[in-house]
Amino acid sequence: MISRVAWWRLAWTLAAVLYAAPLAYYAYGRLIEVGRHAREQLIVEHRLWELHPEYPGTPQAWTRFASRLLTDGQLMRRVRARYGELATDIELDYQRDLTIAYAEVVAVTVAAWAVPVGALYLAGFLATRRRKRAPAAAAAPPKPSYSEARYRP
Repeated sequence: MISRVAWWRLAWTLAAVLYAAPLAYYAYGRLIEVGRHAREQLIVEHRLWELHPEYPGTPQAWTRFASRLLTDGQLMRRVRARYGELATDIELDYQRDLTIAYAEVVAVTVAAWAVPVGALYLAGFLATRRRKRAPAAAAAPPKPSYSEARYRP
């Protein structure tokens, strides 16, 4: 038989895991969006559409499609074709900025999960601690009166 405290801990853990699922889904979407935005910035900053003069569309359309379809590696090959040895520094800067952007998304998501779960855990911990506290000491029993008949010889 599982104790009542164990049931509460199990319920709290299950609630924490269930709360993490929608946050993880949201964070995944944000990570995808942040990556796409970083690729767009890379394309615009280095004018990578100029490497494809046969493309009949506008630079904005090329940027929009390329940021969704091309990977970071494919874009870096285009940067290398344009800049040569300088591309290494550009790639390092790009990877650093992308890592920082990803870390911000992850940190916000972890905080959005940990703060409410931690507050709920703390409330439960304080409630159980309060219940376990020993009751106040009872008043001392009155002293017996030695003048009573049962104490007389």
